Amino acid sequence: MSQQQVAVVTGGSGGIGQAVIAELRRRGYDARSWSRHDGVDCGEEDAVERAVAALPRWDVLVLGAAVLIPGALTETTLRDWNETLRAGLTSAFLCSRAALRRMESGGRIVLVSSLSGWMGAEKFPGMAAYVAAKAGLTGFGEALAVEAKPRGIRVNTVSLGSVRTPMLEVAGAPPDPAFDPNQVAPVIGWLASEASAPLSGANLRVEP
Repeated sequence: MSQQQVAVVTGGSGGIGQAVIAELRRRGYDARSWSRHDGVDCGEEDAVERAVAALPRWDVLVLGAAVLIPGALTETTLRDWNETLRAGLTSAFLCSRAALRRMESGGRIVLVSSLSGWMGAEKFPGMAAYVAAKAGLTGFGEALAVEAKPRGIRVNTVSLGSVRTPMLEVAGAPPDPAFDPNQVAPVIGWLASEASAPLSGANLRVEP
């Protein structure tokens, strides 16, 4: 009997993250959430390494961690800027690096980005740091796909439009049209599954 595949979802305690965890479990994965709520700060190197050491194996990584601290650029503090990039981009680097070191051929990595980071897409005021983090995540995903390919690990990105989560309320962004988290979770679950092979290096634009 084959061992159950293990999937890690960063930011798994958030609105989208919870839906993705539920979707992956429905698909038969041992899905685990890494977030500060769960005691794993994915922006801290030591915390990530401790969490990795506790995994029996590692087949899937979904990078969904992010924070949004809205405010005009002139009022944005360096602390808020750094925290936004640490949570949304540094965490992706630390967890992806750990995954490439641990995953075997056949592993899958999915980056949950945003249309906020898509060139030419409409931007909302007060979100400069968040936009920078998501744009960086999109570029990082492209580079990661190239480095992961010789290892047999597939990397894909999904750039989502508005999704009804507490983060959307914080942003003050127009609520409609917007997805329910349960509508986007199956897309992420498919990218995380073996069924999406041989797709790699893609960035799926998903908007309501």
